[in-house]
Amino acid sequence: MAVGKIVRAIAGFYYVESLESSNTIVECSIRGKIKLSSDSVFVGDKVEFLIDDNGKGVITKILPRNNQLLRPYIANVDLIVLVFAHHTPDPIEYLITKFLVLAEDSNIPYLLVFNKMDLVEKRKANLLAQTYRNYGYEVLCTSVVTHQGKRKLQQYLKGKTTVFAGPSGVGKSALLNMVCPGFRLQTGAVSEKIGRGKHTTREVQLLKVNTNSYVADTPGFSQINLDFIEPQALAGLFPDFEQYLDQCKFSSCVHQAEPGCAVKNAVDEGKLSPSRYQCYLELLDELKLAWKNRYR
Repeated sequence: MAVGKIVRAIAGFYYVESLESSNTIVECSIRGKIKLSSDSVFVGDKVEFLIDDNGKGVITKILPRNNQLLRPYIANVDLIVLVFAHHTPDPIEYLITKFLVLAEDSNIPYLLVFNKMDLVEKRKANLLAQTYRNYGYEVLCTSVVTHQGKRKLQQYLKGKTTVFAGPSGVGKSALLNMVCPGFRLQTGAVSEKIGRGKHTTREVQLLKVNTNSYVADTPGFSQINLDFIEPQALAGLFPDFEQYLDQCKFSSCVHQAEPGCAVKNAVDEGKLSPSRYQCYLELLDELKLAWKNRYR
């Protein structure tokens, strides 16, 4: 019996890196009770497996997970890196907010990266980064052209299993090629007509940086479904709202139309960003509709 980590899954086969021999990857199938629930076997899972005389493997057990993500499907993540671009495609506040809410809800440490810093004025780039730092997020600005942020990003990845996620065309694969040139991942340009990138990454797979470090390059996407989050819980996923949440008149306040709302007062007093609050309201309406439709 061997123990390993699933680094890729495709067409019903799972490619498992042995934890005893880190350079050995075995093509495995699954059987028995595990096969009945194969949709819940994730890249990143630690598993027990047997190897036959032909060098093929059979997964016999999924070991307990530290955590899991459902978009993308991956388990045992130590860090989420959310990648957006300063330009081409331009950053969209509402989309950034949705990614940040998803990461905050995961209870997994995360880093916000604004890539392509070479395409905008330094002052403009720094202003965007500082805006999100003021909201309470950890932010790194990068450029694959000038290699800005390369060493810091490499330090973040050290000893972790990291997921890179974000819209298409922001340069996730290019960033991974920068921090580990041996990957040679395919990259794509942003369409001038539609303003977004092509999906150069087709599947989730773990790429090995070194002995204890892995990164996952995930398919890009521009729409995120957050309908599993209860509307009442949404405000708690905005770090900049946190200090005001227990100051509202009503404990059930969702910070929309209630009197005596400390969050709304903070917006009126200039302590919270109006555009940030507007993103919250739009997302709140989206979640309310989703939950209403669910229980019709």
